[in-house]
Amino acid sequence: MTEGFELLDRDRIAAGCGGGLGRNVLVYRETASTNDLATQLAEHGEAEGMVVFAERQTAGRGQFGRKWVSADGAGLWFSLLLRPRWPTTEWKRITSLVAVSVSQALEAETGLAMRIKPPNDLYIGIRKVVGVLTEARTGRAPFAVVGIGVNVNQLQEDFPLELQASATSLRIEKGVWIEREAVAVAILRELNARYSPDALPDGAVDEAFRALSQRPICGNFAA
Repeated sequence: MTEGFELLDRDRIAAGCGGGLGRNVLVYRETASTNDLATQLAEHGEAEGMVVFAERQTAGRGQFGRKWVSADGAGLWFSLLLRPRWPTTEWKRITSLVAVSVSQALEAETGLAMRIKPPNDLYIGIRKVVGVLTEARTGRAPFAVVGIGVNVNQLQEDFPLELQASATSLRIEKGVWIEREAVAVAILRELNARYSPDALPDGAVDEAFRALSQRPICGNFAA
């Protein structure tokens, strides 16, 4: 399915996201893990707002170190670097802010109803479509790296057999090929609208997280 695909257009993504998160976009053909690569760059002083995309990860991971299957050229596998000036006791809220932002961006872009399975997975109906993994480093120059994996254009047979009953993609649910750059831009724009390094998320984020977590497991299209 992905034979002959074109690499993500870093310039288009950076231009579309409106600055802030995504002002520096890196796109790699392959890496072990975008979270690991972003962490290495952060440790060398990279500024907040950098986003690292890879067309394929050879050691992508989710929560608890579970393997994340990163189909070549079929999805969005990326990590963003944050340096929030929040009390570190509040950094646990990064994941919920990202989950809400990604959910609302995908709903606006595709019309598909998203459901959050706390703390960090997004589902359409009973099948997983997005995973979020936040990893933080404390010390003199603390930072957080947030990995986001979005199943965009896979067909059901593109998933390993053991995941075919539990995973889905935007293409499967929508029934059409999805432009990946447009999805990336929508997510980064939504994150830029909600995230500030100087201010904690407001109550609307918490309310949205609760509402999306309690959404019934039925229906594919957002109201």
